[in-house]
Amino acid sequence: MLSRKICGAKLRRVREDRGLTVAALASAVRRTPSNIYKIEQGKAQPSSPVYAALKATLEVQDGELADETAGSAA
Repeated sequence: MLSRKICGAKLRRVREDRGLTVAALASAVRRTPSNIYKIEQGKAQPSSPVYAALKATLEVQDGELADETAGSAA
């Protein structure tokens, strides 16, 4: 389990900045486009291996995808 949540909007922004479609990113990390879409919409969180694959594919560090609001709600 991930120690912090990723922000779907950040994932989408980085994906788009890299010129990748949802389908292309999904193929690169061996997931379905539906799975990537759910992560971007905040309806799902990736497993640790998928998170690692996303970071490697998008060439980002942990903080670049982190949901800064996670854990701050009462």
